[in-house]
Amino acid sequence: MTDRDALVFECALDAPPEKVWRALTIPEYLERWLKPAATVDMAVVTAEENRSLTYRWREAGQGAIVGMEDSLVTFELTPTGDGGTWFKLTHAPLAVPAAANSNGPRQTMALAA
Repeated sequence: MTDRDALVFECALDAPPEKVWRALTIPEYLERWLKPAATVDMAVVTAEENRSLTYRWREAGQGAIVGMEDSLVTFELTPTGDGGTWFKLTHAPLAVPAAANSNGPRQTMALAA
């Protein structure tokens, strides 16, 4: 995986890091704010209170893309001078399958019956 494979979103929020942290860590708030699908399993990988939080994001079921079920979703919170938060979300796949027309080594995948 390279940085180019990650989806990055950044913005300023009109709330202090402590409030954003609560929205990311209290299950009821996280569900209302992030709204993960019922087929998504999330588990905390690393956490630095009010600063950084990484979830392992695992998709399952019919909507999952083969080879891309697992990824890491990292939230970085930086206080701003006006009492708000600079918010950075990075969603990075743990593995990126090779494209069918890739010149790289051929990868074989076993499909479940």
